[in-house]
Amino acid sequence: MSVLVAIRGYLISLLLVAGATVICEQVRPHLVPTNMVMVYLLAVVAAAAKLGRRPAIATAFFSVLAFDFFFVPPRLTFSVAEKEYLVTFLGFFVVGVMISSLVAKVREQSLERERLSQEAEKARILQARENLERALLNSISHDLRTPLVSIKGALSALKEQGERLTPEARRDLLETANDEAERLNRFVGNLLDLSRLEAGALRPRIEPCDLQELVGCAMSAMEVRLGDRKVTLQLPQGLTLVSLDLVLMTQVLVNLLDNANKYAPAQGSIEVTARICGAWLSLTVADRGAGVPEAELFHIFEKFHRVQVPEKTGGTGLGLSICKGIVEAHGGSIAARNRPEGGLAVEILLPLDQGVEEP
Repeated sequence: MSVLVAIRGYLISLLLVAGATVICEQVRPHLVPTNMVMVYLLAVVAAAAKLGRRPAIATAFFSVLAFDFFFVPPRLTFSVAEKEYLVTFLGFFVVGVMISSLVAKVREQSLERERLSQEAEKARILQARENLERALLNSISHDLRTPLVSIKGALSALKEQGERLTPEARRDLLETANDEAERLNRFVGNLLDLSRLEAGALRPRIEPCDLQELVGCAMSAMEVRLGDRKVTLQLPQGLTLVSLDLVLMTQVLVNLLDNANKYAPAQGSIEVTARICGAWLSLTVADRGAGVPEAELFHIFEKFHRVQVPEKTGGTGLGLSICKGIVEAHGGSIAARNRPEGGLAVEILLPLDQGVEEP
């Protein structure tokens, strides 16, 4: 490969000399031969800048031969009638070599700086990737360990002090263990769903679904977690069937309701709104919480990204990224915005003309 590159460089050197010769031939009636040397020097500089030191020296050598053959009397021979041209040849060749060396050195330094810059960029990207992987591993370890510690603590207390505990205390410990087990189960489920989405193994089964049934399934799944939280529904009149995967879109709504439930104030309501926007179905879940800093709005759908909200229980950072994956698998889009009156609104757009899969 290097031999071919070298041959290519020398061939280009010959082309540069041929081009300089053509130019000199065009201006020959107007210039004395010694002035044409400058044209050949330009060819040498171009070769040094683009091809390197050796092709540039070859260009200087070929230039001397071409200049002698085509323009030094007697023309079209390598004979030299006037001996001072020998000095011109020597001076031209020496200057050509010096220019070649200097330009080639600058070129090599430039290439070296570019190489070092690329290596530094690769090292920076590798370091950033390692930091991200370490952060993800720490995050996953923390999310797995936290509920396990709570479950183990509750069960140990029941085992060691069960007979001495009051019925209320035993019930609280059992509820704590149950809640943490559900939390752990959701986290593992989210990890599995995310893996399936990234592997392309999760494909929506599109079929006509009742919009009210979709919302009802999500509300039913969230009934315990929502507790006394008020949820207002606004569904479009006359629209009953929408083509989508009921199971997957139920999970999307559950994740959005769960997210709103975490960040809404204690007495704040959650609003679920559906409407038709041309050929799209718009589903919005909005809360009355503190919203999200503007700089983070574009990142909240990234996996393991968590919005830091004081005095709130953080999520796993997977729910919204799973929503995004499922919605995009439906050919739709999802976006979040802060509401002018306060709170966060997450809107899903789904195409109404999706094809229904044959059973």
